[in-house]
Amino acid sequence: MSSAGEEVGSTTPAEVEASTLITLRRRCQDHLHDAQDGQGDKLRVLIGFYLDMVTPTDKQVKGAAVAAVAAAASGGVFMHYGRCVTGDRTPADYDMEDGDEVSFFPDGTRTMPVTLTVKDNKGRRVTHTMRRLDVICTLFRLYFDMLPSTAPREGVFMYNGREISFYQTPEKCDMNDGDEITFHPFSKPSTFVTLTIKGSSDDGGRSGVVVTRPMRRTDELQRLIDYYFAMVPTDDQNREWAVTYCGRQVGGEKTPADYEMEDGDQLRLVPASKPSRFVTVNLLTMVKAERTYTLRRTDKLQGLMDLCLSREPASMYRHGCVLAYEGRRVHGSQTPDDLKLEDGDIIYALACQVG
Repeated sequence: MSSAGEEVGSTTPAEVEASTLITLRRRCQDHLHDAQDGQGDKLRVLIGFYLDMVTPTDKQVKGAAVAAVAAAASGGVFMHYGRCVTGDRTPADYDMEDGDEVSFFPDGTRTMPVTLTVKDNKGRRVTHTMRRLDVICTLFRLYFDMLPSTAPREGVFMYNGREISFYQTPEKCDMNDGDEITFHPFSKPSTFVTLTIKGSSDDGGRSGVVVTRPMRRTDELQRLIDYYFAMVPTDDQNREWAVTYCGRQVGGEKTPADYEMEDGDQLRLVPASKPSRFVTVNLLTMVKAERTYTLRRTDKLQGLMDLCLSREPASMYRHGCVLAYEGRRVHGSQTPDDLKLEDGDIIYALACQVG
């Protein structure tokens, strides 16, 4: 329908299926206007119809109409449930239904203040009024300032099921007066953890025995190991044992927190394997050539240093050779056992520099 009530085109509402038509209400301040559109019609027809209906001919609405038209020309907006309505979209794009209301706002209205509240599960609340274009971190800082020193400060702020970042704005989040934001602190792990330790099949009387004990996450695992030996007798007192967790050996000086252990995790007690008397190491020279040497674990590494000098070109180590392992200098008097070398470890042969 045109603004004069005349029929537009040859199709009347009676000739169109009811499901394809929708009745919308346009609001500007205190004035409502109804119009019927097709679900596939562009909303520019609706907006134009509204501006034609609000004319200065009615004395009672003359001031409001003139203000509305002027605001529209200077950048006013039409809104539907918090979303900006544009003329190139259709009612179906916004999921509009019969009787839905499209409101017109002059541009300045969207920058008006909004009052928001942050709350948490302890009943603490802080309310702040801010501009819609202000970043919301101001409100979050007020909340943190209110908290007691022992309250958790690590967590997320949630609004309508979504996480809100510090640098979003109320306008970006489509927030309205009176809306609430909830702070959810991260849950911290318990101070205690309950672990079990189990003997292996060749454990000399301890086969399959499981011992369970709660302990602090910061306690050394040696306490759990000692507790196991105290609770479970054995015929082999002189045998050496190792404790493994998830397939790797753990040290008694370590803690459950070091291995990120959780309630119910199990450690295994296994016989300690005796290391070989020999170890094979790789020596990396200055030209990135890799030499492999096998030596006793009790041999002094000075012999390896002398062997390197005898086999490499004299020009490479003109002023002597220095060995380095894991970023530290190796002295000739040290042994593989001193450095806890394992098969395949790399030792670097560096040339001495004069001065």
